[in-house]
Amino acid sequence: MDERARRSIEEYVRPLAVGLDGVTNFGDIPRIAAASARIAGGREDIDRDLLYLLAVFSGQEKWVSRMGHRSRTELFLGSLGIPRKTIQALFRGLERFDREPVTPEEEIVHDAVRLDGMGAYGIARQLADGYRERMDLPEMAAAIEEAAGVSLRTPAGRALAEDRRRTMLAFAAKLKEEHEEFRAGR
Repeated sequence: MDERARRSIEEYVRPLAVGLDGVTNFGDIPRIAAASARIAGGREDIDRDLLYLLAVFSGQEKWVSRMGHRSRTELFLGSLGIPRKTIQALFRGLERFDREPVTPEEEIVHDAVRLDGMGAYGIARQLADGYRERMDLPEMAAAIEEAAGVSLRTPAGRALAEDRRRTMLAFAAKLKEEHEEFRAGR
């Protein structure tokens, strides 16, 4: 897949990704694609085009699976010269990469999405989500701990997650400690 096709695909996905959940912005898509490429590293058992497509369309599973949107997306990708076999693998992968990835590409994107919700970036997201959902600070700390505990499927993903996990767990512990320090009645 050449750079022109990649730009066209990103332009196709951009309006789907921007603001649908009130938090996501298009910058998340290039982050997932870059994280996927980094996790894949020099692996030779990867279909790079499929990996890219899974990364770019991650988060858009519900939209793409709706009646009409799937066929529109198939036609669009086909018009760019993406082989039918790759397009079919994309749709199969979108249905399962988040829950039970099967292929190496699905495992890599699974980990990239998880990594995007970890570390300082993950803490910021958890706090924004917690604020929007009107959580109190101990609930936010618990959500951060839970996000730090997600499982990753690849050795490269696990290695990238180590420092991010430590950051999240230390922050959550400090948040709980400081919350307790001046709690009413103490």
